[in-house]
Amino acid sequence: MGFLWEVGPIWVYLFWILIFALQMLVAEVHRRWTWTAFALWTVGGVLLIPYVIIHGVPMVGWFPFGKFIIMLATATMTAFLLHWGKRNPLKARRYAIWFGVALWIGLAVNVMEANIRDLTIYFEADTYRACAVNFQCLMDIDASRSISMIEGLPETRGITAASGSVAWYQAAAEAFKASGVGIDPATGFRTIGGYWNLLSAAAGVLNIITITGLGKIFISSSKKGKVQGLIWADMAWPWVIAYDLWNHSFLYNSLADYTWYCTLALLLACTIPAFTWAKGQWIWFRCFTLMFWIAANNILPELLVRPSIMTNYATMNPMANIICAWLALISNVALFVYWLYKMKKHHRNPWTNCLFFELGAFRKVVKLYADDKDKYFLTDFIPETPSGLGFEPESPVPPADGYVGWMPWWKEDKRYPKLRTPLSADPKLVEKGIKSDPSWDVTKEKKA
Repeated sequence: MGFLWEVGPIWVYLFWILIFALQMLVAEVHRRWTWTAFALWTVGGVLLIPYVIIHGVPMVGWFPFGKFIIMLATATMTAFLLHWGKRNPLKARRYAIWFGVALWIGLAVNVMEANIRDLTIYFEADTYRACAVNFQCLMDIDASRSISMIEGLPETRGITAASGSVAWYQAAAEAFKASGVGIDPATGFRTIGGYWNLLSAAAGVLNIITITGLGKIFISSSKKGKVQGLIWADMAWPWVIAYDLWNHSFLYNSLADYTWYCTLALLLACTIPAFTWAKGQWIWFRCFTLMFWIAANNILPELLVRPSIMTNYATMNPMANIICAWLALISNVALFVYWLYKMKKHHRNPWTNCLFFELGAFRKVVKLYADDKDKYFLTDFIPETPSGLGFEPESPVPPADGYVGWMPWWKEDKRYPKLRTPLSADPKLVEKGIKSDPSWDVTKEKKA
């Protein structure tokens, strides 16, 4: 018996490797050829909807189908941002804040939905335990689906009564009574509620608050490598690790038997690329690894959702929930304190601007994927220069034909008063009548 999960048969480890690799492969293919994301999810996903309704919904209900639809829209939007941004670099920087807002909404809604689920489990814990010890409730769960969600669970091992009989469900209810584990009657998932749900929900709220750098998301320079990516440089390791610990805690609270794949494999499949060959691109891998997993659950629920040979069951040890929840909360409190410290020290707006310029991870992302136009675009709201931050620009002077940092509600140029790309580099802003102080503008003559 393990701590988080049981020690399963060899094939659950082989399945884990396969799923882990497939998730990363799909996201990487989409990153290199964005048209594949539209083909597979925008077109293919829509074509699959009737099949999912006919095949998947009778097995697992409408909630997974709803997640499938939401993720199809999210995947399409994320792929569009990269595809459009590659072809419209000036517009992508001008409207960078809307890139950030769109991605923030997707993240924030996802986290808040999880927080609500955590609170529901806490307040419904007694209801879930009452269902698990009531054989009629267990029968009703299976009767509402075309597959059994109870047969195969650890509590049903060793039951000698005929499968599906009243005696079988009575024996299962007795086993649940002995284990103290509850069953959510709406989903058929095993769960145990407790104060750890509150800790996890609090961590989730802090994680939403600390999402930063919305106004400075950009598409990597075509001169900086063969693969252009959607770069969110401020989504660095402090936030990613805090998110991973929170997400694991939440899912272990609500979908414990599925976390072997949907947290351990799924989270690593987006975190490892973001820390290695695709730095600064966590959001891309998170979107498409999650899209892959949710689609797989809707297409193959008889294998991935019902208890099956693929399931590596959770131990349902409350101590595991407690430790996971405290790790999630402590990491997100630490992140929040660091977030406040950086704001106070540098007087930066954490949403319209980046906050973590001084981090070594941030510096690596910029040096890898940003040319001089983006290096000066990233820093035009702050007094520091790319050279001072260690970004190693080719020129100590901003390019006259670079990008202009701008917020849609500005009536005048509010970039930091230092040498900067002239407003005229973006004719659309000139057309809008945005006021600017030309004394700070770099011109081709000045550069010469």
